[in-house]
Amino acid sequence: MYIPTSVTKPRGNKSPGASAPKDPNVTIVRAEDIQSFPPRNENGVLLDGSIVMKPNAFMIQVYMTPSTIDASFTTEGEEDAEQFKHTFKGEHPGDELEILEFIQNNTGRDLIIIYGSCTEMIKKVMGSKCAPMKLKTESQDNKDGRKKIMTFEQIVATGFVPAHYEGELVLEEPATADTLALDITPESLIQKLPAASASPSDITIASITAAHGSVVTLIGGGGSETAVLESGANVILKDGANWSALDGAVIHLKVYEADTKMLIETHRE
Repeated sequence: MYIPTSVTKPRGNKSPGASAPKDPNVTIVRAEDIQSFPPRNENGVLLDGSIVMKPNAFMIQVYMTPSTIDASFTTEGEEDAEQFKHTFKGEHPGDELEILEFIQNNTGRDLIIIYGSCTEMIKKVMGSKCAPMKLKTESQDNKDGRKKIMTFEQIVATGFVPAHYEGELVLEEPATADTLALDITPESLIQKLPAASASPSDITIASITAAHGSVVTLIGGGGSETAVLESGANVILKDGANWSALDGAVIHLKVYEADTKMLIETHRE
């Protein structure tokens, strides 16, 4: 539950209201390709885990001229019916085949936008599976230049401001672990487990080198036997309930470091 907290001037920045240089590689996610979408935490903004894509489906990135990126949201509705509507704008220079194919094949689809700046580690998410963004495009090809002006807007307002995202960008198939003894590294924060074929099939955490606060997502690999993750010396599961790695099952955990590093479950799907 959100506890009302004073909001002071951001520390460590003499000009917190100055514009932040945007990462030009904007991530686009088709809502239909998402297997599981993490819920927001109790304060309603931070997504509690990573977005998991369906098999053979990936996020893609589109280059946009940094100075043209404009991400905003507005409050709409009458008293007692206020909601938020997200809008994201950016320009892609040129007129190559690939950008025309992107426009052709994503107009009319339900989309989610993930973007970031070059001065912050956090990324922001605009749109959701239930209130996605829709692409509208304007093309310019004249004496002043060639570009595609893309606007992503929510058709339906939502009860949420844009989310903060600490999870992974899925631009390729997640690596499948070699064994059920898992190494949690900065490069393997999303892992698909191998199919289990022998009993017992205990999932263990062999090592944790990922940084404190990292979000870890495990995807079940199924198999003729059921692999199981239990609470142990370096794993704490909600209510002590074991997690079964059925095909497509998902569990999200966060790395905590005290005397040693451990994984603490945030939620499962």
